[in-house]
Amino acid sequence: MRNVLTITAVGHLLNHSLTLIYPVIMIPLSEIYPEASLTTFGLLGTVHYFLYGLGAFPAGWLTDRLGARNILLIYFLGSAASVVILVLAPNLPYLAIGLALLGLFCALYHPAGLTLISHTSPSISHHLGLHGIAGSLGLTLGPLVGGAIAGWYGWKAPYILFGLLSVLAAGYVWRTLASDDSHRSPTHPQAQRPTQLRLLVFCYLIAIFMGLSHRGTLNFLPLYFSQVFTGALAPVMVGGFITALVLASGILGQTLGGIWGDRYSRRGILVIVVTMNIPFLLLIAYMHSYFLILAAVLWGVVNFAYQPISNALIADFSSARQRGTLFGILNGLTFGVGALAATLAGVIGDKWGTVNIFLAMALLLLPATIVGLFLRRSGVSKSIDSRRGAN
Repeated sequence: MRNVLTITAVGHLLNHSLTLIYPVIMIPLSEIYPEASLTTFGLLGTVHYFLYGLGAFPAGWLTDRLGARNILLIYFLGSAASVVILVLAPNLPYLAIGLALLGLFCALYHPAGLTLISHTSPSISHHLGLHGIAGSLGLTLGPLVGGAIAGWYGWKAPYILFGLLSVLAAGYVWRTLASDDSHRSPTHPQAQRPTQLRLLVFCYLIAIFMGLSHRGTLNFLPLYFSQVFTGALAPVMVGGFITALVLASGILGQTLGGIWGDRYSRRGILVIVVTMNIPFLLLIAYMHSYFLILAAVLWGVVNFAYQPISNALIADFSSARQRGTLFGILNGLTFGVGALAATLAGVIGDKWGTVNIFLAMALLLLPATIVGLFLRRSGVSKSIDSRRGAN
């Protein structure tokens, strides 16, 4: 289990670092390409994140057939190769190709990593919380390191750094991680767990709206901070540093989500966490100065507390043999459909101002709250319902 937690932590950290560099380097790119509008940069983000989500569908299917270890190897090496293409891009169309390939290879990670943990963990919500903490560190390092290095050495430098780390991680997987097919045995603890499609549909619907709100918010949060807080530092550093603080709060959120998911009703706590995102997004739009930062930090806590609870529910409601495919659907919907919010938010920002992006992202979570109430009231089998207060 230690090797599994180590490699999934590294993989999750690098995954989110690589995908969160773009919102920060969008600031220097807007200076390099002054003719490009927010909608154009939002469209580039949509290409990047849409394939990041879309690729999760086949990634889940492949994980069930080729094994998580092999998919993780392809993810690390493919991400490094994509970085080479991206940093050599001479213009925006080629940059879009590099971002698209990077999104596609990064899409392989979540179905494989989550499946590997779910097959081996005796305390799934807690371990998914630890896995989420590593992801939050990656989300923090992406804009923090990306902003600092891009400010000093140019926008390509952070991609090169994390690309090299991906190569090293591939070597670690090759040397230390054994084949992962124990879940295929009829004696595996989860061998008799059924797939409960109706409950999974509720989880997937919530994931769509959470993904839209999450991506639309994060894609323009660095730019918004750079507009509000002007001073001695370069805008790219301001946007990167404050966004890193917000994303660092996700570490607390992942920790709390992991604890709550094992201690309380997972379905009950899920709807509470989803709903709590709404007031904090409204406060981001209406607060100023340090109160704005506080509101954004609190949003980060509740937003990331959702992830280990949601992932644990997918494991609760799914057969071990189909786990990769079902996690692939979850991440495909979260990141793929969620990517559309990058363009939507760009259009809103161009027409009505950046501040109104956060109002729109709050409204998107009203349907998620309603679906969460339906999920909370739906019955599940007692064999799952009674485990560590799962529901």
